[in-house]
Amino acid sequence: MGADKPNGIVNYCRRPPQRPFLKRIQYAIWDPEERTFLGRTGKRWGVIGLIYLVMYICIIIFFSICMCGLLSAMDERIPYFTLSESIIGDNPGMGHRPIILENGALIWYDSKNMTQINRYVDNINEFLAPYENTSLLVNKGVNQRNCSDSKPPRNEVCSFDIKQFGPCSKENHFGYRNKTPCIIIKLNRIFDWNPKLIDDPENLPPDMPPDLKNYINSTTTLKERRNIWVSCMGERPADVDALGPLKYWPYPGLPEIYFPYDNTPGYLSPLVAVQLLNPKLHQIINIRCRAWAHNIKFTESLKERLGSTHFEIMID
Repeated sequence: MGADKPNGIVNYCRRPPQRPFLKRIQYAIWDPEERTFLGRTGKRWGVIGLIYLVMYICIIIFFSICMCGLLSAMDERIPYFTLSESIIGDNPGMGHRPIILENGALIWYDSKNMTQINRYVDNINEFLAPYENTSLLVNKGVNQRNCSDSKPPRNEVCSFDIKQFGPCSKENHFGYRNKTPCIIIKLNRIFDWNPKLIDDPENLPPDMPPDLKNYINSTTTLKERRNIWVSCMGERPADVDALGPLKYWPYPGLPEIYFPYDNTPGYLSPLVAVQLLNPKLHQIINIRCRAWAHNIKFTESLKERLGSTHFEIMID
C-alpha cells in the first residue's frame, strides 16, 4: 500500500503515506489506489476461492465414498457385534412396569387416593399401548400372527394378547385400587439370543421356588414346559412373610416361540403379570423377580442384578 509505480515499476523503498486512523482502516478494507480488498486483488481472491472450492469438493467426495463403504458393510437389522462380543453381552436382564423415574424402583401409593393410583395405572397403560393398539408400531403390526405353539416364519412375529392377564387389566386398574397390585415383568431383548430351556421336571434347579416347581410338575406336555420361567419372591425373610401369595398371568413363563429376537419390525416382547394377592399394608416389601433358563446367569447381588429385576412396594 502506498508504493510508487514510476514507469510501471513498483518502488517499496518509499515510506507509506501517513493517514488518519479511520482512513487507515478504510484503506485496509478497500484500497482504491491499488484496488485491493483486505489486502488482495480480485484475481488473488478468485484463485484462493478456487483452491478452497476444489479442496472441499475432494473432502466431500472422499467422505461420501467412506460412508457408502461403511453403510454397505452394515445391516439395519443385524448388529455388527452380537451376544458375548457386544457390550450388552449374552445374559439378558429383566425389566418391570410400573416404574416412575423420580421414585426409582419404589411403588408407593394410598389405596384410597385415585391420583396416586392413576400414576401407576397410566404408566402401565403407556407401556402396554402397542400391545393393545398395533397401529402404534413402526409397521402397524401387519406381520403379526397368532402363533399358538409354533414359531412364525421369517419376517413375521407373534402377537401377544394382554387379555390373558385376567384381573390385571386397565378396567380393573391393574388391581391397584383393590390392594392387589399387578407388576408387568419382561425379559430384556438381546439380538439372536436363544434360551436353553429348563423343560425336564426330573432335573429342576434345587433353588427353584416350590410353587414354580409344582407348576412345572403339573404340566402334561413338553410344549407347556418350553418356557423361560419367571418367579418372584421377597428378598429377606421379613419380605417373604409380608409379600403373601402371588398369581402369575397367564402363567409363570415366557414362551419359546418369541425367541430369538432378530429385530423384525412389529416384534413385541412376551410378558408375565405378577399379582400380589394379599400383601401386608403400611410396610415396604422388597421383591426380586428372576428368569430361569440354563443359560441365564443369576446373582444375589443387587448391584449387578443379572437375570433379574428388583422393586419395592408399599401400600397405605
